[in-house]
Amino acid sequence: MRYNALYVKCRLLFVSDTNRHAMLRERPTLHLPEQAAGYVLTVAVLTVLGPFSTSLLPPATRAAYWALSIGPGWVLILGLILITRRLKVFEDRPPVLRPLTAFALAFVPIVFIAMQVDALFQPEAGNAPIWAMLLNVGTIFAVVTGIMMARIRPRLAPPAPVPARNAFLDRLPPHLGTALISLTAQDHYVEVTTAKGRDLIHMRLSDAIEELADYPGLQIHRSHWISGHAFTGTSRENGNLVAHLADGRTLPVSRSNAPKVRRMQPVRPVPTAQG
Repeated sequence: MRYNALYVKCRLLFVSDTNRHAMLRERPTLHLPEQAAGYVLTVAVLTVLGPFSTSLLPPATRAAYWALSIGPGWVLILGLILITRRLKVFEDRPPVLRPLTAFALAFVPIVFIAMQVDALFQPEAGNAPIWAMLLNVGTIFAVVTGIMMARIRPRLAPPAPVPARNAFLDRLPPHLGTALISLTAQDHYVEVTTAKGRDLIHMRLSDAIEELADYPGLQIHRSHWISGHAFTGTSRENGNLVAHLADGRTLPVSRSNAPKVRRMQPVRPVPTAQG
């Protein structure tokens, strides 16, 4: 069985893909809809909680206060992250250094912005000591930083190398290639699905998984293993958790494996010339 070539070309991110193909499916580090949702949620939470005496403001005024306090700083941080991604000085540095540098550079401007917003909405607080302003801004800054880093840090991880060969990959017929999608137990066989097709291998699933110990992936069910390169997310179908794969299929996730699958992040492959 072979998949439609155009479908595979547009859907899969595997070791046989080129950089251009990988870009088709990889969510950008700074996913704008996600950032916008995070910003709105942060403003809403702070509006409801009303910290730092903002609870004294009317609800609409309080929402405007937090929107103006956080919005410019959020945009500034995003812009600085984009700039640091273009600077060669960061090329051989840990990926997390870029956003951390952006956060550090943005702190002073954010303090200034917060002081101006505070003077606009709470002029009576203008005599507050500078340390109090730094404490307030630092707390909000830490919250915003934590939210943004929690979302983008998994995407900053370097690509995971896939072993050129291992005992299991050597078992596969040449026409299947080595770009694994999933393994499924079928009686005394393992159904192997790759980017190039599907075939049966005479062995136990547990033995296959043992031979794939150094290949990014996870057993999600007693009958299913999926490649980290093929995993695209989870959802619920009829109340049951399922894992979505890059070829469009979904596979069931057992309750015992659900916590590990929820923590699972799509793995970016290292493009090579292998099939």
